[in-house]
Amino acid sequence: MTSRERVRAVINHKQPDRVPNGLGGCETVGLHVLLYEKLQTILGINQRPPRIDTFMSNAVFEMDAIHAMEGDIILVASPKMCRADLHKPGWESQWKALTVWGRDMLIPNKDELIIQKNGSVLWKTRGNAICRAGSYYFDWLEQTDLMAAYDYPNPDDINPPHDISDDLLRSLEETAEFLYNETDLSLSMGEILPDLQYMPGGLVRGMMFLAEYPEVMKEILSKFVDAALAQLRLLDQAFGKYVDIMNIAHDLGDNRGLLYGMPLFRQVYQPLYKGLFSEWKKISNMKICLHTCGAVRDALGDLVACGLDIYNPVQISGAGMDPAALKEKYGSKLVFWGGSYDTQLNRSTDRYEDVYQRCYHNIKTLGSGGGYIMGGVHNLPPEVPEWHLRAILDAWHDAR
Repeated sequence: MTSRERVRAVINHKQPDRVPNGLGGCETVGLHVLLYEKLQTILGINQRPPRIDTFMSNAVFEMDAIHAMEGDIILVASPKMCRADLHKPGWESQWKALTVWGRDMLIPNKDELIIQKNGSVLWKTRGNAICRAGSYYFDWLEQTDLMAAYDYPNPDDINPPHDISDDLLRSLEETAEFLYNETDLSLSMGEILPDLQYMPGGLVRGMMFLAEYPEVMKEILSKFVDAALAQLRLLDQAFGKYVDIMNIAHDLGDNRGLLYGMPLFRQVYQPLYKGLFSEWKKISNMKICLHTCGAVRDALGDLVACGLDIYNPVQISGAGMDPAALKEKYGSKLVFWGGSYDTQLNRSTDRYEDVYQRCYHNIKTLGSGGGYIMGGVHNLPPEVPEWHLRAILDAWHDAR
């Protein structure tokens, strides 16, 4: 099988010749740029300055790395997160050099990162996000006085855009067409659609609003569903014939369970996802991949019933997230993408052999009978040792 045939078999619940390697195939199954440097070393490819793809500081997986690690999926673009093309011919002219974390990197020309005297890094074009000295990630600190007066939004004033510019549509179409014709990789489109993560006044205030006024929140979020479907129609016309997987995100859980609890999830979010996913399938053949962190097992059945195709990142460290139990309950209906290596279950001092055995077990379990794409649990941080990264790849190679 070619990579494209292999992934298409998996996402259509057919048996592939092996488990696909989906590392780097979406914005939430990648590597921090400093860990990507270790990947280049492991693969024995030319050491080139990595490109920073998103605010999570993960790297663009270049074609040489994808081929060297026998990868099967390529991320076409990161429209919400990256202000430059990833793979279209001539992409080099859209990127510029920057030294950050003591390494040479590349960032989009349209971005401005400022190295400050105290060692922190200010991402000026990302809402002044800060990477503090000694850290490897950017933060937006919520400066909200919860005791201060705050006017929650009127649903009539919330109007997410239904349109996408012709320039962006044509750019995405050109990139997808190029990758479809010039490679045999499966194409995955990064996050672009309006999603259901909207929280008025920030996360804390937003959750208070959700709990106090669930029907008002539902009314607001229904507008995001309408906007997403309107944009999906445009996107499908532009590149739907090339792209296999379309990614959206909504972090529903933490390590303990659902952030909102099942009653509130079912009152507000379940009907919205039912409407979104059912209409999605009428509009496009692109499979729906939902990224949702945390212990979300309780919601998976509802999401599957709504029409979800692919679940990422399979956070096996969460409560009730045992890979075997997930596979047994949902494996016939849901494709799992991730789950091989969870940083909460692997310490940096762990030996290669221990990491290999865990990853081998997880890949074998989730990959049994198909329905699985290998990847880590979310983007792996720079602290992951080189031998752990080697163990992940070796375990996948032997378990696939």
